[in-house]
Parts: sequence; C-alpha cells; structure tokens
Amino acid sequence: MKQRNAIKNDLFAADHHRQKIDRLGDPLAEIEKHINFAALAAEVDRVAPRPVSPQGGRPPFPTETMVRILVLKRLYNLSDEQMEYQLLDR
Repeated sequence: MKQRNAIKNDLFAADHHRQKIDRLGDPLAEIEKHINFAALAAEVDRVAPRPVSPQGGRPPFPTETMVRILVLKRLYNLSDEQMEYQLLDR
C-alpha cells in the first residue's frame, strides 16, 4: 500500500496553499489596517535617532521593521526568545 503524504506535490499545490491562507485571513494584514507603522517609525526616529557608527559594521535593521516586531511581540505576549524563534521560523 502506498504511504500517504500530507505535502501535496502536484502542479497547483502552491496555488491551493495561497488560496487557503487567503481564506483564513492574514492577521498581519488586519493589524496593518489599524496601525500606521511608517508614521510610528518616523516618530520613533524623531524622538530617539539612531547614532551612525563611524567604524562601519553591519547596518541596523530599519526602524519600521523593529517597530513591527515590538508591536507583534506585545500583541501576542511573546518573550524575546519566542519572538526570535518566530522570526527565524517564518
């Protein structure tokens, strides 16, 4: 007897997956409707500008990305470790 696999390997598997996700609704898109992350990031930059390192090195993540992470962390009550795991997993 052939073993069954939960992963679809057909030609339209990616399309079916995307349609299912769209039907379930994206919570991030819903949050985006209520929070203007660009304006919030601009305000954070105005109040607490980031210093530019003269030594170079890896540039920091954009402020808007960090604001999004902090909002999601707070909304879903995630620890630093759990937030890092979710970011790496997705």
